[in-house]
Amino acid sequence: MAHPDPHLTPTDTDLTRSLIDYAVDLHKKAGASDILLYADVFGDPEDLRELIRSFKGINFVLSTRSEQAASVAREAVREIVAVPDIRLTRMGQIKVAVLVGLSTGVFERGNRLVCLSGMAESGTLDTIVVMEVGKEFEMFAPAGEGEIRDSVNTEVFNQVLKLAVELGNEGREGKPVGTVFVIGSPDVLAPYTRQMVLNPFRGYAADERRIFDRSVQETIKEFSLIDGAFIVSSGGLIETAGTYLNPPSSASDLPRGLGARHHAAAGLTACTPSTAVTVSESTGTVTVFQNGRIFTEIEAPRRIGTTTRKSEAFFADTLAEQAPAGPEDLPTS
Repeated sequence: MAHPDPHLTPTDTDLTRSLIDYAVDLHKKAGASDILLYADVFGDPEDLRELIRSFKGINFVLSTRSEQAASVAREAVREIVAVPDIRLTRMGQIKVAVLVGLSTGVFERGNRLVCLSGMAESGTLDTIVVMEVGKEFEMFAPAGEGEIRDSVNTEVFNQVLKLAVELGNEGREGKPVGTVFVIGSPDVLAPYTRQMVLNPFRGYAADERRIFDRSVQETIKEFSLIDGAFIVSSGGLIETAGTYLNPPSSASDLPRGLGARHHAAAGLTACTPSTAVTVSESTGTVTVFQNGRIFTEIEAPRRIGTTTRKSEAFFADTLAEQAPAGPEDLPTS
């Protein structure tokens, strides 16, 4: 096995190894299908690969934002789940990885997973969760009428999810953003929508409206400041922005505190074969709706307590505003 990261203390290394040992034991005793491991905890992908190789006969699935980590460790694991390149809470990391894994067929409902997570680049795994996909009511809705991948294109859904998580974490121009993405057939959705403003995507060729294009993604972020929803075709074309959603009925069983945006998204997915992704302006929480119900929620990380160097490093690429320096950050003589 490669030498541990010199920046880690023996305690960090021992904790990570002990947690993986425990996860492997749980994997066997609980009859889990996989160990889901958040790879971005580790600074050196080579160390991660050698660590995984030391556990024979165990199915590891890696969740990572890094193409380098994916390429280095690919041969040592069953599957790689690529997640948005954005800071997430530990539970957010797990939720996004499982959601993307469900949409791509890496995981199936009924799979039991042992999930390992920690703060990105910290070098230390510190969180373990055992869950059964489809029965973990605190993270995902119970099994319903099919999977997300049955109703929308997997790559399109994953790109919409990535954009939504980025908007929820970063906002736009220093301001929080609230918006909705609806993925489905424009013709089927048309009876329940109308334009609040002139459609900024009207008249553009298909090649200029693809959600996978970086310039289109930046345009979407700019237009996210406009009230209304984005309609995205199943093939990944941005059809409209600034669209008012008017489903025949609103969802009645949503949690209290959710506004018109969430009720409209739920109502539209109840009456059409579509999937909706909302971004809360007040909290940055991303919510996925299908079949008129919440499928899952992904909370944005928040600052709590005194600012430290570690917390500043964590939030550096997600929040424009810097909190006042805490005692730990004052210069020393």
